[in-house]
Amino acid sequence: MHHPNRTRRHRWWVGAASALALTACGGEPSAPSAESSPSATPHGYVAGAAELSEPQLQLAYTDAAGSAHALDLLTGESTELGELGPVDTMATDGRFLFTTSASGGELTVVDTGTWTVDHGDHVHYYRAPARVVGTMTWDGDVQTASSETLTAVFSPTTGTGVVLDRAALGEGELTELASVGSEPHDGALVPLGNHVVATDGTSVRGLDADGAPLPDAEAPCADPRGGHATRVGVVVSCADGAVLATEAEGGLEFEQIPYPVAVDDADRAAGLDNRPGRPSVAAPAGDQGVWLLDTRARSWQLVPTPTPWVTAVAADDDADRVVGVDSTGQVVVLDPATGVVTGTGPLLPVDRLAEVDVHVDADRTYLNVPGTTDLLEIDHADGARVARTLAAEVVPAHLAETGR
Repeated sequence: MHHPNRTRRHRWWVGAASALALTACGGEPSAPSAESSPSATPHGYVAGAAELSEPQLQLAYTDAAGSAHALDLLTGESTELGELGPVDTMATDGRFLFTTSASGGELTVVDTGTWTVDHGDHVHYYRAPARVVGTMTWDGDVQTASSETLTAVFSPTTGTGVVLDRAALGEGELTELASVGSEPHDGALVPLGNHVVATDGTSVRGLDADGAPLPDAEAPCADPRGGHATRVGVVVSCADGAVLATEAEGGLEFEQIPYPVAVDDADRAAGLDNRPGRPSVAAPAGDQGVWLLDTRARSWQLVPTPTPWVTAVAADDDADRVVGVDSTGQVVVLDPATGVVTGTGPLLPVDRLAEVDVHVDADRTYLNVPGTTDLLEIDHADGARVARTLAAEVVPAHLAETGR
């Protein structure tokens, strides 16, 4: 079990003036006047944050030594987030960074200060000062995911994880709600509303926010390999396909989505990924091509590709594009309807493709070039065109896009 230091606060505020000055780029803060009654508080109001009219997108990154920075994609300005110490792995939920240090046995949480709240029919965009929230004892790698109320962090190295109060995280506090344990496995711990989807080596389970099992909320899942949130629910990769968890009255429901044909272990859809908030997810299919799973239709599609892919992310846009990196070092874009793949040409060192972090938003794809300070912006709707090459302050070992 991992137990964070409860409500441990770091009042390390970074770049407050520059962060709040950016309100001029997209709008004015939404805040009630001194005379306002509680009922007059504007919809979407968040204390201490500016609500803006467009996404406050930034690229947050660290080098191996833990020098953390954020590059504002609207202004091109860089902000130093702090010195975190050696960083072995990093994960993000679109606002917070979670970095691990094997030498220190710690996980550090950084609030990058930009985020989006998606209510389905409308969204809110926020900006607040960046800060280091705190640290907790940790062992191994880290995966993370959040709902509006909960944040879960999971270590596949140990099979254990922690559920945190997301509102408290936004206030600069690490407040543990539950600790979840199992054997080491490449599984998932993903919030779904006020509940949590968790795996062990053989099944997917539904838990409440305190970590207690939900009644009749379990499904078999042999050899799980990661889980991911979609617009529909949470989908988990299993040996024979996937399990989809959706919200039901008072709890969670599970559905099996089997592969359409028998699939070899090397061709499984491990590492499902998508543009946040979209219903489809994608994953490489070994040497066969790319898997695409539509969680609305509960259907798989295997699309052959000219070269094997090492990363695949469902952009799930008007053309249902899938963006990724192939084994030749290209950034590639797939149109599933036609099977046509468009590539940039080799841009990345083929012996370091495992170090490339790929992040896809509505209009652009961002990734690092290992061993350099180059951050690439790809227009995936325009023939995989390299739109910009941005310069990082240090050589990124880990990259995340926040503000989404």
